[in-house]
Amino acid sequence: MAETRPWAGYFVAFCGIDGSGKTTQVANAHAYLATTADVMVTRQPTDLYRNDPDVRALLDLRSDGACLTAELALLAAFDRARHVRTRILPALAGDGCVITDRYVYSTYSYFMARGVADLGWLMDINRLAPEPDLTIYIDVPPELAATRIIARDGSSRKREELDLARMTTVRNYFLDQPWGSSPRFQVVDGSAPVDAVGAEVSLLLKEFDPR
Repeated sequence: MAETRPWAGYFVAFCGIDGSGKTTQVANAHAYLATTADVMVTRQPTDLYRNDPDVRALLDLRSDGACLTAELALLAAFDRARHVRTRILPALAGDGCVITDRYVYSTYSYFMARGVADLGWLMDINRLAPEPDLTIYIDVPPELAATRIIARDGSSRKREELDLARMTTVRNYFLDQPWGSSPRFQVVDGSAPVDAVGAEVSLLLKEFDPR
């Protein structure tokens, strides 16, 4: 009899601003899911988007991106569509499951915070992005995230994630979920001790266990 792979085809997304602890919790989720499935860990956006000169100028605060937000949103949607087609869907079609660091909800929150008021348009250009079986948003106050980033990377480099006003707006969008609330979108307090956050993530994975 073939081995049962209950997590095969399962899709988990982690969202949150930089400094929220996503990397640690993605690793914890990988360890949990790898006991019963082949796990692919990936991230969005890909380097195609991250390394674009206009994107880098925006992320490094050398440009506010005001005249480019629509173009960059389209680039992000293209990057996601190709990533879904070439990486995520093939992995889900086999015995594997996928964990992604950031997903479409990050696009909605960040681009609305950058001034794209038309959420319907953002959702429309990303309509081919499949809904994850579970999205875990790790919530932290921007001030705490900034303290973690500076401790990790130093404070000499300007970056969007240290813009506390913008990150507060991003956070509010994540919490309000203007794209539509869903029981598949769960919020975890990332300001708690890392072991407590990991325990809550594990409980969510057990709650959404397909077995």
